[in-house]
Amino acid sequence: MKIAVTSRSFSKNTFLKSELLKKYPNVKFNDSGASLTDKNLIEFLSECEKAITALEVIDEDILAHLPNLKVISKYGVGIDMIDLKAMSNHGIKLGWQGGVNKRSVSELTLAAMISLRHHSIFANQEVRQKRWYQVRGNLLSNATIGIIGCGHIGKDLVKLLRPFDCKILSY
Repeated sequence: MKIAVTSRSFSKNTFLKSELLKKYPNVKFNDSGASLTDKNLIEFLSECEKAITALEVIDEDILAHLPNLKVISKYGVGIDMIDLKAMSNHGIKLGWQGGVNKRSVSELTLAAMISLRHHSIFANQEVRQKRWYQVRGNLLSNATIGIIGCGHIGKDLVKLLRPFDCKILSY
């Protein structure tokens, strides 16, 4: 069984490489760090039964040239780069776990919300310009918050906002 890892960051990670090689000795890594597209991607994946991809576009044009491919595993978040219908048409299975970085993203979102409510970035710029005065902000507590998209990250953000007693509107 031959496996191809197109992901540049996966290919640079010595721990991930060693773990994969323990299970599958015949692995081809993207050690060049090149962005693989079109003919280069097809050539890299040719003869492989499994692939670990990241930012590469996997569509009908690519899959039509890869008759041996049986499984694609997505390394990273989101599967918008992968044509799921084309995969199904070619009998290719997808390995992917959604929400793996939800806490990190929702914490960053919460930090940005607090920073924006308190005008922290503006206040920091004023202090750096040696302008010393009170910059008034607003509390996040009891605010009305709108969340557009309540998937993995949106749901986790709702959990983080509970102690703030916000009114939450979601779509």
